[in-house]
Amino acid sequence: MIEKYYDGAIEQVAAGLGTVEKNHLLVRYSGQFSIEELSYKDQLEKMENIFVQMHEFEPGEITSAYEPYLTMICDGFRRYMTGTFEEFMEECDVYYLHRPVLLGYFNRGYAKREEIILLDEVAYEQERMLAALERMLYAIADRHPVLLILNRFQLASKSTMQLTARILKAENSNIGLVLGVSDIQAMPEFLVPDWEMLYETLDDGSKIYHIGNSGRKKEEIADDGKYADYGSEKVYRKLQNMVEFLDFDQAAYYLEVIERKIKFDNLFVDDPARFRMWLLFAKVSILRKDIPKALEICEDLEKIHLAGREDECAYEQDYLIATAYMYQGKLKEALEMAGETYCIAEKISDDYRKFLSELLKTQIQMSGWYNIFFCAQDVKIEKSLTENLIRYNYRNHLAHVYIYAYDNKPEIVEKANQSEELLIYFSKGIRIAKEIENEHLINTAYQKNIMLSSTNGMYEISLLYSVRTYEALKDKRSIQAGRIYSGIAYNLCAIGENERAMAYYTHAIRLFYYLREPGDIAEVQYNMSLNCIMCGQYEKAEFYLTQCMKAVERLHLNSLRVCNLSKLYGLLALVSVLEGNRFNCERYLNNCRQFLNYVIEKEKMGDGFGTVHDYAKVDDDMFLYTFSRGLLAVYDRDYEKADLDYEKAENYLRCSEGNQFFSYALFRKKRMECFNHLGNKKGEVKQKNILEEYENKHFNTYGKLAEKIMDTLPPLDDEDGKKEISVQELDALLWQESMVLAYKSKKHQLDFILTWQKLIDVTGVSAEEMIDAVMKTFLNHFNVDCAVYARCMERQTQVLYNNTGIELNDGQTGRIIASLKRNPGGYAISKISSNYNEHQDITSLFGEDDVCSLVAVPYFNNSKLENFLIAYVRMKDNWHSSVNRYMLDEDDLNMYQLLFREVKYSLNRLDAYDKIYEMNNKLYLSAVTDQLTGIYNREGFYRRIKALMDEFLGGKRKPELGLMFIDLDNFKHYNDTYGHDVGDLVLKEMADIFSGLCEKHGFVCRYGGDEYIIVFFTADEEKLTETAELIYKKIDQADGFEGAISEKLKKQISIKKEQRISCSIGIVSAKDVHDEEEINQMIKRADDLLYSIKTTKKGTYRI
Repeated sequence: MIEKYYDGAIEQVAAGLGTVEKNHLLVRYSGQFSIEELSYKDQLEKMENIFVQMHEFEPGEITSAYEPYLTMICDGFRRYMTGTFEEFMEECDVYYLHRPVLLGYFNRGYAKREEIILLDEVAYEQERMLAALERMLYAIADRHPVLLILNRFQLASKSTMQLTARILKAENSNIGLVLGVSDIQAMPEFLVPDWEMLYETLDDGSKIYHIGNSGRKKEEIADDGKYADYGSEKVYRKLQNMVEFLDFDQAAYYLEVIERKIKFDNLFVDDPARFRMWLLFAKVSILRKDIPKALEICEDLEKIHLAGREDECAYEQDYLIATAYMYQGKLKEALEMAGETYCIAEKISDDYRKFLSELLKTQIQMSGWYNIFFCAQDVKIEKSLTENLIRYNYRNHLAHVYIYAYDNKPEIVEKANQSEELLIYFSKGIRIAKEIENEHLINTAYQKNIMLSSTNGMYEISLLYSVRTYEALKDKRSIQAGRIYSGIAYNLCAIGENERAMAYYTHAIRLFYYLREPGDIAEVQYNMSLNCIMCGQYEKAEFYLTQCMKAVERLHLNSLRVCNLSKLYGLLALVSVLEGNRFNCERYLNNCRQFLNYVIEKEKMGDGFGTVHDYAKVDDDMFLYTFSRGLLAVYDRDYEKADLDYEKAENYLRCSEGNQFFSYALFRKKRMECFNHLGNKKGEVKQKNILEEYENKHFNTYGKLAEKIMDTLPPLDDEDGKKEISVQELDALLWQESMVLAYKSKKHQLDFILTWQKLIDVTGVSAEEMIDAVMKTFLNHFNVDCAVYARCMERQTQVLYNNTGIELNDGQTGRIIASLKRNPGGYAISKISSNYNEHQDITSLFGEDDVCSLVAVPYFNNSKLENFLIAYVRMKDNWHSSVNRYMLDEDDLNMYQLLFREVKYSLNRLDAYDKIYEMNNKLYLSAVTDQLTGIYNREGFYRRIKALMDEFLGGKRKPELGLMFIDLDNFKHYNDTYGHDVGDLVLKEMADIFSGLCEKHGFVCRYGGDEYIIVFFTADEEKLTETAELIYKKIDQADGFEGAISEKLKKQISIKKEQRISCSIGIVSAKDVHDEEEINQMIKRADDLLYSIKTTKKGTYRI
């Protein structure tokens, strides 16, 4: 019956071609169905006036990038278009760097890029590719109407879904689209957001037809047949094309499947095929910013030995490692590795590889051009590199070199006020960028000059480039537009137009709120704080700065793009002392110093590496630090000390005057007051004269500038100067986006556990060998720089792993052990955490100034320390460009505890010299009860599940189950407000509620942290719903456990209703359960439901 309805949908769309815009339908059906069975198919094949493309996605096959659109474009061009394919690409405005890719596919079916893609341009290039293919489709459709029938569309690739989504929204009557979707075929999770967006577009237009059930079950595909050819040339070509067409997520999905099959299912792929597959995987991982995965794959590459190709393999591996290090911010290590690649290329006399190595070394000096504004100084470029960039047609890289390596000196940038052509190299780079139509580079190039000029006090040039950049923007509601508005506001503030600046800041925040970019909002709030300081609104400035810090912590940022964390702390110290808050000022100064010490010590040692990378350097940070110290001394009436600090601040001010417009006059006034207290009339008069000269110059110069440029600035809507997004709305956005990030991180870590278990579940190797393999994977995956892992024996501490470069003696390990005994739960600290100084006895072992964040994990047995892990992230030369976060926190501590507990068990299994310990360990592993709550722990849960499966198998119980995955809401509030003892109390009370409601009808376990799972011996959804309602009723009756907490704390407490403990519940059921894997699938489905609740409205259930 569904054949008839499917035929009808196609007939309807075919009839509307040429007249009906958005002529698209989606037909949904249950069961298995092929369009080969359609009766209308024969008629379609006879239609000469329509270009008909019928395509069916095959289960078990690797879907190609943009399948079937690429093939259709090539076929359509050959049938209906005139001229050459090169001319066709020109006509459709295909991006210069993409033309070799499309031409190669058109001629050979094999795409090959000529110039390496840059990480900073991935999103831009993906958008350019999508837009070009869309135009090519429309060009063909304009010549000959197109009817596309895509069946089993849920198996399509990400790129296909994205292009389809664009077609669905286009006002074009010459393309008709019918999508067939089977409800029984699930799609990979990473595709769900694209699918939901596409589905919503169709649903809004009432374009979805449900046509019934085919009556045929899903075809089973044997694993052997499905994966047999994964090492073949055909599969590699498909994946390579996927990468060249920038469908990195889809390529990573398939490569992860292949990896699992090879590593865990013993799929055989020969070494040459595996080597090139892993090379591709490492490259894709870097381009997806998954640097830990790239380094993990590079470790796998090292284990493959190809006879006769050793040097070539070493080059490819080292080149990828150097690239990964570059984007990790490990610039020294990256340079060393790039040097290794050059030596190998020279050894094998490979000129092209030598060129790539030289280019990579140059990129490293400029942080790969990733997320940087400009270099703090010019970078020396060898003439041979420029010649080779031209020789190998690396025009995009050449443009980057011209733009970023040169013309960074303020006196050069100043010439832009006369003519941009006076910036010789910059203008060369811009010309090339325009020739290849790289709008992204043009935008970032202008941003470079905006930042260079504004930080050096050349506000007219900065505004000139801001206006120029805005005019060049196609999308006036983009992130780039928001950043321009914020930059304009910054410059308006600098020239004294504070009220107008706030209007532009407000506009920027509204744009970023609309775009859901809390990180960019934080940067605007940072700039707004400067405006407030300039206007003497210190309380308001503090509010904006604390909002910035909140974003840094919740979004796990290393810094804001526009400033270092040390500067944030310096500003907080400044406004605190100006408000008279001595305590906060001292606290923030201490935080500021913790970051600045690293740079100060490097300068003392003469280590200038990195000064070229961070555009901000630290002169302005040091100014704020010393100025605030001086104000603090004045607060204490120690005017002599204040004078010394002010003098230091004066020196830093000379180097950062362009950045200190907001505090320049304030500083002069405070120095005058200090000199007055000291009776130094000469100094007081001098400061007064400097201030008057500054204010006169400022008024004359910038007053005229304000009049001159106001009419040229981008427009503001009328309400922009009045209506602001509320604090509550901004907080809600930050919370929502941080939850999404947290979920992604958690899922990523859960996926990693399978790899981890495989690593530690080994036999026949020594403890040292196992730990070495485990630690390499751990360091790569978690972006940790250094670690120590040790076992505490009867008379000595056995250090099994130590890559810190510090030989730990008995006294030093003794300090670590003493610290861990004082903190048996372990700890996570960072330079932004309040408890960093409490653990100086440990950080000082590894270089206090060098340690950015650290996690200490002890393992005790009957109060005896048995093992410990110390892992830390070092300070970096460039905080802005790295794709990884550096602030380890409690989440990391919890994950490390879980992982290395398993390592401890594995070590004990491998320890042939301690049989008694191994027996005790086995006894420990048999424990099934969570010690805190008295319910099952995870081990107990799976043992109970195994017993349940035996009952099902023996026919003792009906094989149906219901499962609730529960996550506590507001639990963090209890922990943070009342302490971990109260948190433990809440965990026990909640466990009692859950246990009381399942009793003989199921069982409950503490799955981890504040997560619980309840299993019911029924799949009746009505009963499950009733139980969920009862849970919420019981929780409401408990009034947030106020009584129990008051009794424990021995004082009366009151908890606001919105802060009371509650929970979110994902509920699933199954009526035919037979093995543990099905239980795991139920858990995953329930967890997915939880995620959907957490991103909408917590404190509810979903079934």
